[in-house]
Amino acid sequence: MRQAALEEPRLDPEVVEQAMLWMVRLQSGASSDGEQLACLQWRQENPANERAWQRLAGLGQGLRDATCSLPAPRARRLLQARTQVSRRAVLGGLTGAGVLMLAGFGASQRSFMPTLFSDFATATGQRLTWRLDGGVALQLDTHSALDNDRLAGLQVLTLNRGRVLLEVGQGARFSLRTAQVSISPARASRLIVAQQPTATLVQVLDGQVLVDYGQGARAELDAGWQQRFDGAGAGALAALPSSASAWTQGLLVAERLPLGQLLQELDRYRPGLLRCDPRVAGLLVSGSFSVDQPDASLDLLTQVLPIRVQRVLGYWATVLPA
Repeated sequence: MRQAALEEPRLDPEVVEQAMLWMVRLQSGASSDGEQLACLQWRQENPANERAWQRLAGLGQGLRDATCSLPAPRARRLLQARTQVSRRAVLGGLTGAGVLMLAGFGASQRSFMPTLFSDFATATGQRLTWRLDGGVALQLDTHSALDNDRLAGLQVLTLNRGRVLLEVGQGARFSLRTAQVSISPARASRLIVAQQPTATLVQVLDGQVLVDYGQGARAELDAGWQQRFDGAGAGALAALPSSASAWTQGLLVAERLPLGQLLQELDRYRPGLLRCDPRVAGLLVSGSFSVDQPDASLDLLTQVLPIRVQRVLGYWATVLPA
């Protein structure tokens, strides 16, 4: 006698929505330790929660496999069509059509899956360099993503997240955009642009740049200066630190920097979780540390400061008093 095939249980759209929100939060790079633990507890509360989580995780892998051959501009065009699909339709479609998952995330999709939706992207711990047509070279820092488009004959780069070093040749004609500004570098210039959570930091190493930060407001920056731009406008002009480009050589240079801040920066280059006990966060640190070998840098810190590093499975590292 032939046995009837078992149908996979249908997922409750509300549970799927919760799973999707957890997954977006945990994969955004901005989740806390408590949120990761809370997500695990949520998954263990109910078998339906775990099924929804596993289904979404499987769709994510299938989506990456299915779209790996798509050129990034085409993938972005698919993403931009999301406004034509309602959020509820997307959540319902997750139970049967994984491709619709693209349409359900809000405004931060590119930062959620940068390697799929950006022309150039780096994973945690990576620094990569490209040379573009038109005399522009770029180096992306860890966990960064950038688009390369052409609008009305002008090459337009868009920094979606992270940090980039740009070297502009004599014949280059392009602009760089972030969430806050549009930057027009002069020919034969070198600059670093960092997309921060609520602001853009522009650092000019050589040459000159023009920064348009909305409603006709503009700023000119010369070599040796930096300026931060946010929703309120332009911050104070400041001298460029001598260590501004150290990251391009794989170094993190600290000059009497609080340990907590140094570890926050080092955490960007280290897979896993790196946390600092508040009791040692205020210790001041000076020196050069490798971002290519962040765990070796942690070990070096234990030799010069009264601290120890507690590691769990090589993934979770906590810096504690010695």
